[in-house]
Amino acid sequence: MRQARPTIVATGLAAAAVGLVLTAFGPTPTGGPELIYRIAYFSIVVAACAATATALIAIPASTDAWRIGAEGEEWIGEVLRPLESQGFFILHDRSMPRSRANIDHIVVGPPGVFVVETKHYTGKLSERRKRDFVAQAKREAAAVAIVVSPVPVTPFVCILEEVDLGWFTQEVDGVRIVWPHQLATELRYAPIRLTSDQVHWLADRIDRSILGRSASDSSSLASRPS
Repeated sequence: MRQARPTIVATGLAAAAVGLVLTAFGPTPTGGPELIYRIAYFSIVVAACAATATALIAIPASTDAWRIGAEGEEWIGEVLRPLESQGFFILHDRSMPRSRANIDHIVVGPPGVFVVETKHYTGKLSERRKRDFVAQAKREAAAVAIVVSPVPVTPFVCILEEVDLGWFTQEVDGVRIVWPHQLATELRYAPIRLTSDQVHWLADRIDRSILGRSASDSSSLASRPS
C-alpha cells in the first residue's frame, strides 16, 4: 500500500487537474445551461479527490482476511496454552516445507503429534467445504509426518465460530472437525502414547526442521516448558 501511494496521488492529482481545467475552460453549448456543465466538470474534481482519499486509507480485502486469520490463530494459541503445563509443546505459524502455505499450529504432547488447521466460517458447513478443509489439514500433517517418521501425525480442523456442522458429520475422512473448546478437551484427555523424553525430542526436531514464518518467531522451544 505504501509503494502504491505515489501512483495513487499522482493519478488523483491528474484527474483533479483535468476537472479544474474543464471547469474553467471546458466547452459548453451555445445558449445552453452553462452552469450545469460547469458543475458537471467540477464533479470530476470532487470524484477524483474522493477516490484518491479512499484508495489511500482503504484496507484491501486480502489484508483484512489476513487480519481475521491471524486473530483466529492467536485465539487458538490461547486455548492451547494451558496444555503446556501438562507436558505439551505448542508451535505456531510454521512454514510448510516446499510450499508457500503455513501450518497454523503443531501440538506435541504425551498423546502424540497433532496438526491444527484453524478456519473462520459462518452458516452451515457444507460437505464439500468440510472435505476441502480436511484435505488441507491432511497435507499439513503429511509434511510434519516426514519430519517425525515413524510417529504418526493426527490432523484436526478447528472451526472458530459455532457453525452448524450437521448431524454426525464432525469427522470427515478420519479427521475430526471441532470447535476450540472441543480441541483442547480432546487433546487433554487423549490416550498417552509418548514418554516425556520422546515428546521433547520430537518437539525439538519439528522446531528445527519446520521453521516459523518470521525471523522473530516466538515459538522457540527455549520458551516452552521443560
